[in-house]
Amino acid sequence: MFKTIRVNMSELTTAEEPLKEEYMLIGGRGLVARILTDEVEPTCEPLGPENKLIFCTSIFAGMGVSTGNRLSVGCKSPLTGGIKESSSGGTVGSYMADHGIKVIIIEDQPDQEGPWVVHVNSAGRVSLDEASDLSGTYNYSLNEKLFARYGSDIAVASIGPAGERLYRNSTIQVTEYGTNHPSRAAARGGIGSVMGSKKIKAVVLEKAGERFKPPLVDAFKFKKVRTEFNKILAEGSANDELRKMGTPAGVKHHAETGSLPVRNFSGKQLENLNDLYPDKFAALLKKRGRSGLPCQAGCVIRCANLLFDEKGDLVVSGLEYETVALIGANCDITSFDEIAKIAHQCDDFGIDTIETGATIAVCMEAGKIPWGDAKAAMELVREMVKGTEFGKLMGEGTEAVARHLGVNRIPVAKHQAFAGYDIRGAGITGVAFATSAMGADHTTAPAPGSCAEMLPEEICDASKNLQKVFAMLDNIMCGFAWVFANQHLDKLAALYAAAFGGDADPERLLNLGTETLTLEKRFNKKAGWTDEEDRLPEFFYKEKSEITGITFRVPQEMLSQALKEFE
Repeated sequence: MFKTIRVNMSELTTAEEPLKEEYMLIGGRGLVARILTDEVEPTCEPLGPENKLIFCTSIFAGMGVSTGNRLSVGCKSPLTGGIKESSSGGTVGSYMADHGIKVIIIEDQPDQEGPWVVHVNSAGRVSLDEASDLSGTYNYSLNEKLFARYGSDIAVASIGPAGERLYRNSTIQVTEYGTNHPSRAAARGGIGSVMGSKKIKAVVLEKAGERFKPPLVDAFKFKKVRTEFNKILAEGSANDELRKMGTPAGVKHHAETGSLPVRNFSGKQLENLNDLYPDKFAALLKKRGRSGLPCQAGCVIRCANLLFDEKGDLVVSGLEYETVALIGANCDITSFDEIAKIAHQCDDFGIDTIETGATIAVCMEAGKIPWGDAKAAMELVREMVKGTEFGKLMGEGTEAVARHLGVNRIPVAKHQAFAGYDIRGAGITGVAFATSAMGADHTTAPAPGSCAEMLPEEICDASKNLQKVFAMLDNIMCGFAWVFANQHLDKLAALYAAAFGGDADPERLLNLGTETLTLEKRFNKKAGWTDEEDRLPEFFYKEKSEITGITFRVPQEMLSQALKEFE
C-alpha cells in the first residue's frame, strides 16, 4: 500500500503512516483538497504554523500511464487567501511513486533558524537534515550542491531566496527529467513562501533501491488498456506542434482569437507580434535549441524544450506559452532570447513567471519603465533579487504593485494575476478566472474563443463543465494529455476500474472533478470568501478588444452563480 510521510517542523521529526483508505481513489488536486479540508483550519494564517504544505502524486502514479507521475503541491495560499494546488512535471512525482509515497505533509514551524532538507534515502528512510549552509542559495547553484551531497540520481523540489524571504509570488522548483535543471515550477499562489515559512529549503529523494509496485485489482486488463492508451497519446502527438516546439506553439492561435494578453491586457494589436509566432520559435530551436523532450519519465507527448545562446550555454530549460504570453506579449517584449533570460532568472530566484510578467506590465503601464524594454524589465526582476524596497513590493504580486503605482487596469482575480488569457477572447476561461477557488489560474478551464455567439448563461454552463473536466484531470495526469485523449474517457475509466475495482464508468472519473470543486469551494467559504470574490476587473467590461471587437459579456452578478451546484 502507498504511504504518507509526515514532517513535523516544531518537533523536527518525521513519521511514516499508511495512506488512508479513503484517499486511495483520489490524487493530485483532489487529494490536496481532501487533506486540507480534513486537517487545516480554513481561517488560518497562510504563513503561520497551522497551514500545511502537501506534496502528492496522481492517481496512476507509478503505474506506467504516460504523464501520470505529475506532482501536486498544495496549501492555503498567501496570495489568494484560499485553497491552492499547483502542479508540476519533473522527477519528484516519479521518485515518490517508486518509494511508495503518495503524500508528504509538512506541518508546523520550527523555533530554530534552519533551513532543513527533507531527505528520503534509497531505502526509503526519511530524515530532516540541517542545511544552514544552503540558506540563500539560488536554485541552480542549490541543485549542484544537493547533487554533490546526495548523489547523482536524485529528484529535488526546492525554493530559491524568494521563498525564504516569503515573497507571495514565490515558487517551488522541481528538477526536470533528463536535464535535472530546477526548471519545472509549482508556481502559482505563492506556495514557495509557505515552504519557506516551514524553513524547508528542499525535498530530496534518492532513487528507490527497490521500486514499489502499486497493487492492481486486474493487472492483465490494466496493462492491456495502458498500452492502448499510451499508444493513443504517442500517435496523436507524433506530428503535433507541441512535440516540435512545446507550448509556445499556441501563441499564434491565441493572438488570432484575441486571447493573447497584450500590453497589460489592453486588447490592442502589437506591430511585431509575429516575432513570437511558432515558426520563429521553431527556427530558433533548430538553430540553437532542442525540442521533443519529456519533462517527466515515460511521457510520450514530449513537449519540453531547451534554448541555448550563441556560445552554447543554456538560456532556459522549458520555455512555456504562459511565460511567452506574460513576459513577452503582455510587456511588448518580442525577443525569445530576452524572454528566456528573464524566465531563467525567475526560475533561479524562485518566482512565478506569470505573476512576474503581469507585475512588469503594470510597471510599464504606470510609466515606470518603457513598453518593450527587456533590459529594464530584467532590472525590475533584479530589484526583487536584491531585495530593494520596490523589489520587496514586487514580491507581493501584481495587485500590490498596481495599487502602489496608481494603475487602473489591474488584471487580477482573487488577488492573483491573470494567466495568459485575455478573457475578451476567452469567455469560458474568464468565467473560470472569476469563479475558481484557485483565482485566475490557467489550469482551471483553458479555452481560447470569444464565445460571441453564446448567451452569458451558456458561457457559464460551458465553463462549469470544463472546470469539472480539468479538476478531474488534475487528479490523474497532465492536462496536455487531454488534447489527444479527450475522445477516450472510456479508456481512462477502464484503467481506473482495472487498478482499483468497480465499474469502468466515465461518470466515476467526472465525479472526481465534482468532488474536487466541491471541497475547494467549501474550504474557501469557511475561509470567509463570499459571492463578492467571484468578480472580474471592470476594464474588461468597458474596453473593447481590437481583435474580437467586444468586451467581456458575462455580467458580474451572474458569475457567482456559475458554480453554485458545487457549494
